[in-house]
Amino acid sequence: MGCYLLTQRVAERCLFVAALWLLVPSPSRAEDPFSARVIADDPALREEVSKQTLHTEELRKLPGTLGDPLRAIENLPGAARSPLNTGLFIIEGARPSDSRVYLASAEVPQLYHYGGFTSVVPAGFLASVTYLPHNFGVRYGRATAGTIDVDLRSGRTDRWHAALDVNPVHLGVEVEGPLPPKHPDSQQPRGSILLGVRRSYVDAGLALAGAVLGDPPGLRFTNAPVYWDYQALLRYALGGGTLRVMVLGADDQIALRFARPQDVDPSVNGTFSTHIQFHRLQVRYQRRLGSWDWLFQTTSGFTQTELSLGRSVSMNVKTLGTDVRIEGMRQLSDRFRLLVGADVQTSYVWLDAAVPAPVREGEFQRPPGSLPQIVAQDQGFFVNPALYAELSARLHERVSVVPGVRLDYFGFLRRPSLDPRLTAKVSLSPLTTLKIGIGRYSQDPAVQDYFSSFGNPELRLEQALHLSMAIEQAIWKGLTLELTGLYKQLWDFAGSSTFFRRVGSGLSPSEIRPERTASQIRGRVYGGTLLLRQSLSKYFFGWLSYSLLRSERADCERCDFRLFDFDQTHVLIVAAHANLPFRFEIGLRFRYISGIPQTPVRGGFYDSDTDLYQPIPSSLRNSERLESFHQLDLRIDRTFVTKRLRLQIYLDVSNIYNHPAQEQLIYSYDYTQRAAITGLPILPSLGVRGEL
Repeated sequence: MGCYLLTQRVAERCLFVAALWLLVPSPSRAEDPFSARVIADDPALREEVSKQTLHTEELRKLPGTLGDPLRAIENLPGAARSPLNTGLFIIEGARPSDSRVYLASAEVPQLYHYGGFTSVVPAGFLASVTYLPHNFGVRYGRATAGTIDVDLRSGRTDRWHAALDVNPVHLGVEVEGPLPPKHPDSQQPRGSILLGVRRSYVDAGLALAGAVLGDPPGLRFTNAPVYWDYQALLRYALGGGTLRVMVLGADDQIALRFARPQDVDPSVNGTFSTHIQFHRLQVRYQRRLGSWDWLFQTTSGFTQTELSLGRSVSMNVKTLGTDVRIEGMRQLSDRFRLLVGADVQTSYVWLDAAVPAPVREGEFQRPPGSLPQIVAQDQGFFVNPALYAELSARLHERVSVVPGVRLDYFGFLRRPSLDPRLTAKVSLSPLTTLKIGIGRYSQDPAVQDYFSSFGNPELRLEQALHLSMAIEQAIWKGLTLELTGLYKQLWDFAGSSTFFRRVGSGLSPSEIRPERTASQIRGRVYGGTLLLRQSLSKYFFGWLSYSLLRSERADCERCDFRLFDFDQTHVLIVAAHANLPFRFEIGLRFRYISGIPQTPVRGGFYDSDTDLYQPIPSSLRNSERLESFHQLDLRIDRTFVTKRLRLQIYLDVSNIYNHPAQEQLIYSYDYTQRAAITGLPILPSLGVRGEL
């Protein structure tokens, strides 16, 4: 269950103020094999149009990512910067909820702890991160924007290893090694185990900062931000196949008290607190049966989100869910390969909430105390089954096509969708490749748009059509240029409605209820991306990435298009890294990004019914922008290697010239004045990591 835009914005603001008082170093970068790679395409399995790969060396040496390989996604074409450093993934001008994030091919509720500084899985556990911004294959569904799939690596089998990661944010311990007995023929261990646990002590850092600098103005922590997570992964050869058991979980909680009510809305007073936890158990078995390679996987887990804010917001959502995936692949001939599969999502949701009416995209944030209060105590069972099939065909030495189809059924809405997709690749020359993609994509609306007392259970599915064309040109040894043009057509997206609808026969007044939401929003995303990249070499690697994408929405069938809330038209990223003598290394990254669209306010008026000033927003939604974001980051490394120990010392400095980037506008109580919340100042991080 996603948080509503209202509670998200308030929570992000509070967490950002807290982050300003933290001395946050970069989490440690991992060395081989405690490393990860970001993969946009696996040529052995798929032929998606998007194909960029960041190798291990590039990931762990990229400045400004706070040491987290998942943040490397923000530097790829089509990926925008998340506001207030929240760690949300904004892919090609879409809402974060329009993209799906998978952990080992199963959806997860979150990838980052509070503030977006650290992912819920340590960097040393990651095997790969698959980034598919558009025209992804039928294996992934229930998304209209992009897909990110994070997988974990298995433990090493040569001997037992241990690592200790200590910094002012958290303490982490990792252990891995082989499992007996050894195979009688190869004398290699049959399996391995990888264990990890982390616990933050941000609360201690805040207590120290408060004692030295004083508490943040207007705030006092009653329970400072605390998180912990755990991971365990067992891999074992069994019955002619491979068994993998994965257990992981995370827990985040924070509570703070406002010293005085907000000027805009006195109801935002008292305590803000939130508690988010999830726990997952996954069992995967892979084996070859006859001429088929099979994958059987089930993932079950529990998720809970608790949120409260003064007298305005109280919410408790619990979810118990299971994802089941069965997939088979067969090589029909040298030119044809068939992939078939099924995945089924089930979940039972308990909801207990008393919150203001959700503020949806394109709407101006009004004082919570002036919004109608919605009380909901409900529960529901969701079942979303899907079938998919894909054929990889090499029609010619230079031509390959991948047609596929996916059939989904969304149980709560009782609506099916049939999504055909097609990608093609043509080698125009040994140095030039042309890639084309077209496909239809479907998803259910956000839960608050159709579930319980918040929305309309008669909504249609949200739909998107992806069209893309890319040309990849090799220029020199290791130097490539890729140009991509794309267009996405969106329709039947959920938006606010002021109409009423009939329920049942509609003959009695109780059967005429507010519609609240309707499938009336249409949209489009169009533009292109450029990636000029020098791949990893002995002395240097780097790239220039530029995205020119326009994301627009229309609020009704006859309405004109306007800028979307998450549009960031221009995204320019230049990154470079050089290996210097004496094991020194230096890296730089520069980013320039268009400001986030905003709806200006023309003034305010006093509302005696609520005893609050109400804003008068402009009729032109998102007609202004925040200032453009730009930032320069630096990283310097020095590595020491012995027979038993590898020691790395690094200095990572974000925002070198201390540019105060605008993150969000805030207003005075009567809306006559406004100011901007700015981002983190210059942030140096000194770190040390040793591995045995």
